[in-house]
Amino acid sequence: MEPWQLVAIMMSLALASYIQTLTGFAFGLIVMGLLATLDVLPIESAALLCTLLGLFNNGMAMRGHWREINPRLARRLLVTSLPMLPVGYFLAIWLGSERAPLLGMLLGIVILIACLALLAQPGPRATTSPRWHFHTAGVLSGLMGGLFAANGPPLVVVLYRQPMTLIAIRCTLFGVFIVTGIVRMGLSIAAPGRIGDTLPQLLLVGLSGALVVMLFTELARRFPPPLSDNRLRQVAYAILLVSSVNLIIKGLI
Repeated sequence: MEPWQLVAIMMSLALASYIQTLTGFAFGLIVMGLLATLDVLPIESAALLCTLLGLFNNGMAMRGHWREINPRLARRLLVTSLPMLPVGYFLAIWLGSERAPLLGMLLGIVILIACLALLAQPGPRATTSPRWHFHTAGVLSGLMGGLFAANGPPLVVVLYRQPMTLIAIRCTLFGVFIVTGIVRMGLSIAAPGRIGDTLPQLLLVGLSGALVVMLFTELARRFPPPLSDNRLRQVAYAILLVSSVNLIIKGLI
């Protein structure tokens, strides 16, 4: 791996960790979008790295807040998300290197749709959404998590509509991310596919990246920027929109 590639990976992880800790989403989308846009790593390798370090980020962000998780809503999301994770994961393996541009364009389309859905998100409901809303979000999240290790948008869309405190929403998101991340990591180890030969190198990069993730997660916890939650979201959306458009154009050329 060239030095510039390692620097690009660490900068992407730093930015994603910081924003994820403050907003409760975007780690997977930012890491996958930036690494794919910069051609730093193949999408399959970037997804494994994203899964591994997302566990560090979410675990650190949850310190001292485990009781804030809403177990009932988390179960509703996981019951459909977990079965769809292997479907998305093996679909990504099937697409493989021969269809790498298609996979990249698909990632760009997913990021674009996610941004539009998050931007158009209405305000909180007066009552909890029907059960099928959570099951549908779980299915979409599982597919996205299996394909790209970026399962956040469907969960964010449904949870931010619930009549819950912001800390409860974020902690429920982090809790679901941790469970699905562990399952996807297990799939990557049990069936590594094309990344099998580079798995040791990716794990070494992951160890270095873990330090970056821990540092910027702690910075976000201790020294949040003087920006509103909406402004932080706008920064995340701008990054994601640029990445998505670039990936779609590259897939069409």
